[in-house]
This record gives sequence, structure tokens and C-alpha cells, in this order.
Amino acid sequence: MKLIKILIGCAALLLVTSVQTQTPDTKHFDKDGLSFDYPAKWQMSDQSTQQMQLIELSQGDVVIRIRSPREWLKTPEKETHAKRLFQDEYVDNFATQVEQAGMHARRSAITTQIAGADAEGVRLRAVLDGAPGGMDSYFRIISDRLVNLSIIASEKDLSKSAAVWDTIRNSLKVEPPPQPKPSPSPKKP
Repeated sequence: MKLIKILIGCAALLLVTSVQTQTPDTKHFDKDGLSFDYPAKWQMSDQSTQQMQLIELSQGDVVIRIRSPREWLKTPEKETHAKRLFQDEYVDNFATQVEQAGMHARRSAITTQIAGADAEGVRLRAVLDGAPGGMDSYFRIISDRLVNLSIIASEKDLSKSAAVWDTIRNSLKVEPPPQPKPSPSPKKP
């Protein structure tokens, strides 16, 4: 009897700790298979198209973007092509804009965790009006979809936004692709 009470208590504790609670300070985005939590005080803009989900979160001078093409990436070639379009070109375009503004962008490879697994990324840094800042941009394939997660801010604002960044990248989920329905087999007489 005592063992059963202990097991029930452990099961209840696991249930309580595994459920993600949404507080009044947190909102939950869930649309077209992409979901994540974010602070209620942040501005959210869904700029998605038929080809790509694009969610932009902002507060003050901090911008966080979640971009995910809608195409399921079923081959290594498609993954490589998607990475080139949605990570590499995105970072290159940002670096070009920084340089056209007369600043020198330093580039370095970085990693983080997105949805519980390693994600590769690029850090671009420049100095504007004496204040360092730039963009961190990461990508990861989740459930056969590429997810690009980036944050653009000054170094000071990046530090202030670390908890928000962690909440988004740790709560991010992508539903798996729909499974084909088995076709009914003809019945034998």
C-alpha cells in the first residue's frame, strides 16, 4: 500500500513538472504546426505566406524572428538547399546591409539548443555609434522542416533579452509531417 502511494505521488509530480504552464505573462503561438511561448508584453507579428511561416517578435530595439519554410524536407539535398536559402543567404544579406551602412561586420560560427537539440548558427557583430550589436541566426531541421531562429539587438539588449530568447528556443515545436493514409486493399471474394 505504501509503495502504491509513493508511485502515485511520483506520477503526480512528473505530471505537474512536465506540463508547460502558461502564466498571464506568457502567450502561446500555435499555427500550422509551429508553436512556441513568448512574453505577453512583446509585440507579435505574423507575416507568413503560403511558402513560409514568418513570425516576428519585438520589444524596443530587440527583434526575434522565427522563419520556417512550409515544404517538408525529405532528402538531404532539400535540407542543404533550404539551409542555403533560409540561413546562409539571410545572414549574407544582413552582413551586406551592415557593410552598406559603413560598418564592418565580424562573423563567427556559434551553436545553441533549439527544441532540445543542437542548432548551428552564425553571429554577426558590428559597432554602431559606439555600441556593439548585431544578429545571431541559427537553423535546425525539426520534424522535416527547417526552422531559422534569429535575434537582432545591441549587446546590452541581447543580455537583457536572454530569458525571452531561452523561452522561445526551448519551447519551440514543429509537428511532424502528416502520415499518408494507407489505401484500402481490395477485398477478396
